[in-house]
Amino acid sequence: MKVMTFNIQHARNFITGEIDIPLMAKTIEDLGADVCVMQEVYGKGEGKAFVGQAEKIAELLGYNCYFAPAIDIKGHGPYGNAIVSRYPITFAETVKVPSAPRIYKGYYEDRCLLKSIVKTPIGDLCVMCCHFGLMPNEAELCAKTVVDAIPADLPTVFMGDLNLTPDSDLLDPVRSVLVDTDTYYKGECNFTFPSDKPDIKIDYIFVSRDIKVEEVEIPNVIAADHLPVVADISY
Repeated sequence: MKVMTFNIQHARNFITGEIDIPLMAKTIEDLGADVCVMQEVYGKGEGKAFVGQAEKIAELLGYNCYFAPAIDIKGHGPYGNAIVSRYPITFAETVKVPSAPRIYKGYYEDRCLLKSIVKTPIGDLCVMCCHFGLMPNEAELCAKTVVDAIPADLPTVFMGDLNLTPDSDLLDPVRSVLVDTDTYYKGECNFTFPSDKPDIKIDYIFVSRDIKVEEVEIPNVIAADHLPVVADISY
């Protein structure tokens, strides 16, 4: 089965600058993702683009979905992470990442971890998604939240835009318990951002050690501002 992570930047078409929910759904469909997690997703609210983007994408695909709000943008609506799945989502919760002290100069934003269980044809799978903060102490708290949430008794996939490059030691807590599927990537370049001229890798798929990685792709698809990452897995 194929799992995918995709920062959709509010479903904004990178070429036209317009909100384009059908394009995001088509990208997921074209890449054959059975389960896709998304970051920078708008929920339902007062803002024009806050139409419940995960639900709209899932409806176009005929998939199941869950939206995990990280923050509420005043006057607009909720914003966070989401999962869409070909298979039933039997459990889902939003785990808040503790707010980091504002000790660095820069942008801070409250974050959350989406944790779910998907009932696939080959067994239950824990699927988690997070969009790490930009500041080091935010990333530390995000990583700790991920590690603490990993179940002991289920194959687990953790995916997301982690805002960290592969050489960052802030990824060490996650790497100590999960395998970075980038190890299996056979392409020439593993950069994921920006989608038109990628020069940095910040999007990841990690798996538990009981999962076999068949193939990893970083398709050259310019839909949102990040390239998606897709892994073909079995367990």
